[in-house]
Order: sequence, then structure tokens, then C-alpha cells
Amino acid sequence: MNKILFLLVVFVGYTIAQNKLKVDIFYEALCPDSLNFIKYQLKPSWEQIKPAVTLNFVPFGKSVSFNDANFECHHGPRECEGNKVMSCALHRIRDPTVMVHFVSCYMNRFMKYARRNSKEFGQSCVAKAGLNWNDDIKQCYESHLGTLLQLNAEKQTNVYKLDFIPTIIYNKIFDRELHNASLYNFKGVVCSLARVNRPSTC
Repeated sequence: MNKILFLLVVFVGYTIAQNKLKVDIFYEALCPDSLNFIKYQLKPSWEQIKPAVTLNFVPFGKSVSFNDANFECHHGPRECEGNKVMSCALHRIRDPTVMVHFVSCYMNRFMKYARRNSKEFGQSCVAKAGLNWNDDIKQCYESHLGTLLQLNAEKQTNVYKLDFIPTIIYNKIFDRELHNASLYNFKGVVCSLARVNRPSTC
């Protein structure tokens, strides 16, 4: 009986997870519009909407790869560095709430200091996320893993023909109206699309 109950609980949990609204956020490290979305739309609404969504951050934007290991980024070389650092960190973080706080912290700090301090890589944000800079980030960043993570981000990005960053995609389908609305009313869009665990504040 206990085994049947356990399997039922697992099945119900899996079903709910499968029915959550899938939200992909395509963004880049030094993009002011990306920062504005994360700072004013995603982070303030996250605690209310998190039971209803499965979140996926894709830090690549309008970057392009060449020679399978190098990248050219929309806002210059420092953005390439920031994108890769975020890929490495997000690869290690499992808690979506920690992800949201990390990306918000990182975008704020990197945008503010990256161009005037070549040693700024959001180390304090990495620490707040419970990661070790040398073991979790630097090792990834300097290895082939960091490159592979960025190539994977490029692959995800190239599924869609993005003409604006950030781009917000729901359930793997690009809808321009939903994307445009999300930039100003992200919580409202999530409320309109959520199938399970719909936020009580909707």
C-alpha cells in the first residue's frame, strides 16, 4: 500500500511539473533591456508566480560563435565573458529562486562595473548563490565546458529568429504579442497562461 501511495505521489508531482508553464528568457549580459525586464518584471513577480512556471535562462542573445570555440557578442568582448560566467553558474544552480536572484544580482553588478573594471565578474553574486568562484565558475569558464554551455545557449537561441533581446517565450512557441506584453506585464501574461498552481494574486 505504501509503495502504491508513493508511486501515486510521484506521478502526481510529475504531472504537475509537466503542466507548468515553460518560460524561456533569452537575454545577454550587457543589454539594458534585459536588465530592465529582470529587474522590474521577473524578480518582483517571482515569488507569486514561481509555483506555476518552469524557468529557463539562456544568456546568449545576439552573439555568434565562430571556429567552434570563439564568440562575438552584441555589446563587445566583456559581454561574451559575462554570458559565459552566467552559463557556468546556471549550470550549477538547481533552485530556480536562487537562479532568479543570481541573474538579477549579476546583471546589476556586471552592467555597472564591467566596462571600468576588467576584474569584475560578479564574484559577490556567485558567492550569494552559494557557489565557489574558483571551483564552480573559474574552472568551468576556462575549460571546454564553458564553451559547450555557450554553444548550447546558441543552439537554443537559433531555434527562434530573434530580433529583440530580451525575448520571452512560452511553452517553446514564440508569440510576438505575448512577448511584447511580457516586457511590461510579465505577471499578467503568466496569469493568463498558467494551467496549474495559478497564482492567487492573478
